Parts: sequence; C-alpha cells; structure tokens
Amino acid sequence: MNSIKVRMAGVALTAALLWQVNVNAQDSEPNKWAPENIHIDGQATEWPKPLQFYNNDTKLFYTIANNKDTLFLIVSVPDKISQQRILRSGLSVSINPTGKKKGGAMITFPLVGEINNAPDVPQESRQKLAEEWRRQALANVKEIRVEGLTGVTDGNIPVNNTNGIRTAAAFDAAGNLVCELAVPLSVAGIPAGYDKPVAYRFKVNSLSATERREQEKILREKQAKASKDGGAPAMPDEETRMKMMLFFSTEFWTRQTLAAHP
Repeated sequence: MNSIKVRMAGVALTAALLWQVNVNAQDSEPNKWAPENIHIDGQATEWPKPLQFYNNDTKLFYTIANNKDTLFLIVSVPDKISQQRILRSGLSVSINPTGKKKGGAMITFPLVGEINNAPDVPQESRQKLAEEWRRQALANVKEIRVEGLTGVTDGNIPVNNTNGIRTAAAFDAAGNLVCELAVPLSVAGIPAGYDKPVAYRFKVNSLSATERREQEKILREKQAKASKDGGAPAMPDEETRMKMMLFFSTEFWTRQTLAAHP
C-alpha cells in the first residue's frame, strides 16, 4: 500500500511540474523589466537566475526584457550541438510587432570568421583543441546580419555599429554559450508604450550548404573506403554523428508583451 501511495505521489508531482512548465511556456507572458546597467558582453552576471524560460527543441534558456527604449534578449546554451550550430552559422532572432509567428525583422549573430580545422590528434588532445577552436571562433566575430529593421540597410553590418544594435557571445565558467542582444525598440519597429504581444523567433541555424556538402563528402569517402577494404560500410562514429546533427536547424516562436516600469 505504501509503495502505491509513493507511486501516486510521484505521478501527481510529475503532473504538477508539467503543468507548471506548460503555464510558463504560454504566449503573451510579459517581458522582464531590464536590470540596470546591463553590459552586452556575453556574460549573464547582471541577469536574475535562472533565466525565465527554456525551450526543449532548441535547448535554449532565455529571458526577454526591456526598459523604456531598448529590447534585451539573453540566451544560455548548455547543449553542445546547439553551441556548435550557433558557432558555425549563428543564432537568428526575429521580432514581429504584429504578433504573427512569421516574418518580422531579424538579427543573426555571432558570425564567426574563417577557422582552420584542427589536425588529426590523439583523443586526449581533442578537448583542448575544441576549447581553443571556440575561443578563436568568438574572437573572430566582426559582423552581424540584419534584415527588416527600421532605418538599417539589410545585410551584414559591423558589431560596433551606429544603429544602437549591440550583440555579444562568450562562454561562461560552466561551459554554457551565452548570447546577448540589445536593440532600440524604434529600430525593432516597436512603438513606445506598445501594449500588444510581440512575436519572437529563436532559430539555431544549421551548417551552411557548402559545409554540409563537405561533411557529406567526407562520410561518403569513409563508407567507400570501408567497402573497398572488404568490410561492411562504415557506421558513423560519434564525431561524424554529431556533425550530421549540425545539418538541421531548430527554432521556436513565442509571444510576449513589453514590461511596464516596475
């Protein structure tokens, strides 16, 4: 009897937690009022912990905030695959003041520069090289990509721009990729005092078409070599499987209203 009660209590607790998650994920939640003196530096030190929401498709923790004239977004990415996608192809954030879950202005960052591939090395050295690759990737960020913003020409613009758009990405001490964005409400097309839900899309981009073709070519060559040697077609190793997962993007939409001054 006691074991039945324990199981029933566990089911009730699980249901309650799922209900709470669903409530927290509902559309039209209000933004947070932005913390004072936010530094857009890829560090989450000024932000209340934990971040407000989590999306399981993209594996992103995030908070959307605003003050009287600026919209702020912070994303924390613990998932290694999502980290690699963002480092390779960027995180795209769309903002649609009509509340429709399509279209809208878009900002993609970070856009990394060219990175040399690491040479073949022993397994024990790969972690160190991976950390160096990540550091190098973020150090190379010079531009962001914009589309549909008010008063800003579509295309790539400098990270240090004159439009008031600020972005940063860095790894924190726990190994999470932290991405921060600040954009003036006027540039995002959101009127002052706007009280209707704004739609936001977070998209973790896939590898570029060129990179995908290169990775598919490497996999085909491995399989062909195995067949030529008289063995069964090579099954993808863990590294190859991870790279194949980079072929696909993930995204979600949400709606939130602007926060009023507390």
